[in-house]
Amino acid sequence: MKHRVLAVGLATSAALAAASTAAWAAPSAAPLPFPDDVVAGFVAQRDGISVTQAERKLDRQATQQRRLDSLDVATDGAYYRGDTMVVVVDSTRDQQAVEARGLTARQGKGQRELDALSRTAQRAAKGHAGLVSLTPDLANQRVVATVEADAPAALRERLAAVDGVVVETGAPLSTQADVVPGRIMDLVPGTNCSLGFPGTTSSGNNVLLTAGHCVEGLPDIYDANGTHIGKGTNSRFRSGAPSVDMGLMDIDAEDTGRAYVDTRGALSGYVPVYGVSKNAVGTDICKAGNTTGWTCGQVQAYNVTVNYSGGTTVTGLARASVCTEGGDSGGAYIGTNNYAQGMTSGGPTGVDCGFNAGYGAGSYSFYQPVVDAASYYGVTVATS
Repeated sequence: MKHRVLAVGLATSAALAAASTAAWAAPSAAPLPFPDDVVAGFVAQRDGISVTQAERKLDRQATQQRRLDSLDVATDGAYYRGDTMVVVVDSTRDQQAVEARGLTARQGKGQRELDALSRTAQRAAKGHAGLVSLTPDLANQRVVATVEADAPAALRERLAAVDGVVVETGAPLSTQADVVPGRIMDLVPGTNCSLGFPGTTSSGNNVLLTAGHCVEGLPDIYDANGTHIGKGTNSRFRSGAPSVDMGLMDIDAEDTGRAYVDTRGALSGYVPVYGVSKNAVGTDICKAGNTTGWTCGQVQAYNVTVNYSGGTTVTGLARASVCTEGGDSGGAYIGTNNYAQGMTSGGPTGVDCGFNAGYGAGSYSFYQPVVDAASYYGVTVATS
């Protein structure tokens, strides 16, 4: 079987952003909801607890995330062990500083060491087809190498020989996907993708952060009504070559980017964006996309390496247990703390998520973290 990887292709999404004022209605004056207004119900069902208990759990997550974001010491990743956030540090001094803020700290393999281990595994797999992804696993201090079911034994052996790497079998993925009508950005020439997170450059120019494969050819971009709203200006995605799946669209001067995420009917219209962050591994997260609507899960890893079809290796992705299908690329991931997390890049083929299934859909996906894209392009993301 030919190796393929699903980059949940050119997606129809989620963020109410970079849309012309004529085409997109602003949210009403009523208070905007929080993502955890709907997440709490899913968490309660998943964990077998009451909704009130789930709300308290999400509040504890948010409190710990705020403490993590405010630390002034060097950290090397963070994850949840049950309801407790664990922060990885390099020294006893940093460990003491983290624990003084009410968080749990440990020394050991962190994100940097696991990233280096992923690169070693990538080199070990060179010349062998069938490697799907390499996922740093902070909690277990290892890298998970996912290979296709029919991957050659030589590939499995070479990966297993790398100390700290475990080999698992998984479904193939692909950057090709069906496009479903809805809140889209129409790419000319090309197909359809999704609106991502708007913001401004240091010069004050209005732009939109999106998945790089959406704007690889720097297309003109139109909304669902056929109104020109912008043009792709930058992309780090190169089909068939080592890539990063981040890109930039210039918003037309007469159009307005909105700092809200469309929940696809799961909530009362939209949720506000209060900032951007990389929430700790294990944090609850939801994404909105045109094909699958509002689906939820947890952050599983950062700096994941994925091999997409056509020989495109993409680095720097995050993985979440959030269900996506073709047509979801570019969809907005947002944490229950209302902080933007990323834009859909990919997920496994042959998945049926349903629509607005929350946690019930299962599966997993990859997204391009907003923090990294905004930093690379020098963009300040619009917030409510």
